[in-house]
Amino acid sequence: MKKLNVSQLQDRDRLVFPEEFTELTLGSPALCFVTDFKSHHPALVTPSVSAMQAAQMMDAGRLNALLVLDRDGAFAGLLTAEDLSYQKVMQWVAAGVPRHELTVGDFMRPRSELKILSYPQVEKSSIRDVLETMRQHGQRHCLLVDQHNHHVRGLISVAEVGRRLQVEIDIDRVPTFAEIQRAVARAH
Repeated sequence: MKKLNVSQLQDRDRLVFPEEFTELTLGSPALCFVTDFKSHHPALVTPSVSAMQAAQMMDAGRLNALLVLDRDGAFAGLLTAEDLSYQKVMQWVAAGVPRHELTVGDFMRPRSELKILSYPQVEKSSIRDVLETMRQHGQRHCLLVDQHNHHVRGLISVAEVGRRLQVEIDIDRVPTFAEIQRAVARAH
């Protein structure tokens, strides 16, 4: 039997994630950026969960969004980090609602307001195509739906795409794709 050496973890040793080992660009297939619920269990909350607890869940899990299920387990909506922004919380507090009483239901986007892309359409697209579509519709998050089976199949987050490409993508400012391409080129 071969003898192996055991040593201590050093301070400079850091945790890595799978996305750090792939070379991604704006031309990469959009599916490389999808949180696919066929292979990744989505993070879930109910409308009655404290908004502060949901924010802590997002921070701890490095999550951009949580799916919201009603008490029967049906998909009810989406809660994003932007939905829980300081400004939005302070609007409620200014209206007289104590911070500790705020819930996911106060901030979530109901399913009726959510935009979707069809999974087969995204399957044939680059992330550049998807980002441009999201920009045109002012969406920072977009659900992917397998319309044939009526399955909410996945989620694309602009923040997650930016993190993976190592560039900030600001949907409000409407950057040109040439600017994004230059920023991505500098990062790699």
